[in-house]
Amino acid sequence: MLHLRESPSRITPVHQHVGPLVTIAIPTFNRSELLRACIDRVLAQTYPRFELLICDNASEDDTEQMLAGVDDDRLRVVRHDTNIGLLPNWNSCVEHARGDYIVILPDDDAIAPHFLERCVDVINQHPNLQLVVSLSDVELKEFGTAVPAQASRVLSTGVQDGIDVLMEFLRGRITVTMCSVLMKTSMLRERGGIPQNFPHTADVAAWAPLLLFGQAGFVNETCASFTHHNDSETGRLSLEQLLDDGWKVADLISAVADERVADQSKRELVRVNAKRCFARRGMIVLSDHRRNGGSISNLLNAAWRFRTHLRHGDPASAVRLAALLMLPRPVIDQLHRLKHAVATPSA
Repeated sequence: MLHLRESPSRITPVHQHVGPLVTIAIPTFNRSELLRACIDRVLAQTYPRFELLICDNASEDDTEQMLAGVDDDRLRVVRHDTNIGLLPNWNSCVEHARGDYIVILPDDDAIAPHFLERCVDVINQHPNLQLVVSLSDVELKEFGTAVPAQASRVLSTGVQDGIDVLMEFLRGRITVTMCSVLMKTSMLRERGGIPQNFPHTADVAAWAPLLLFGQAGFVNETCASFTHHNDSETGRLSLEQLLDDGWKVADLISAVADERVADQSKRELVRVNAKRCFARRGMIVLSDHRRNGGSISNLLNAAWRFRTHLRHGDPASAVRLAALLMLPRPVIDQLHRLKHAVATPSA
């Protein structure tokens, strides 16, 4: 078990800072071509004070040789002799980071050149922020399309009350993914690193509770792109695991709110919206299961088992799920293709 605790440190303003302010950490395994493209995007950052940490999970392809050919003194490589698993490798990133802040960037995701610059601008307004949240597009690999990030209509770029940012996320009003979040390395270590008991939602379980620790940075601008595809480690989890994992995160957020939020009405607001958020996400999981060819019987069994949780979801999600249950599979596929054709702007 990793021990990731260390004493908190005060962030020095950029013009006084010694060493990297930020660690951009890429956990990788057997995807050298994707990794090379990811590295190129990182090295294109307009803000210079960062290190690039690669945690190679015992890749068997040409990853090691490719990394040896990268000529940049900001690059540092940690290579494991054996594959330690996805989330332990994420924690290896946390363990070896030298920056005051860390971004965990999976090798199939991307960050914009201005990402760090925008985040550091906000940090300089308040040097003890636990995290900075920016927005992320979502690339749907299986459909060859991308969903643009949803921006907040009420929050602007700058220092915000962390609860306000969390509420925007829980209500589905902003699009945030792991690769668009800058987290305080010492705080993440104090909390034990990336939680290992959330195989599907470890990313949200890592950053979302930090928004309950006071003020947070917010960049109301797209700074990253997250790739969603079915051929992933989390994509191979069972339907029950996916649903259970989401609800555990709702419970975690509520528990941290009980510890950190003094105002009872705000605590209740966090609790209610956490339940609604992950009930809504649960409906999406069930819909995706059906769309990807899952049997109706499995879907109904899972929905019945988690019925007390799913009832917190919004009516629109329930209607979409009911439609997927009743419509024939060819009609579902056609509607889904039409939806993404309409949503995707022409070149």
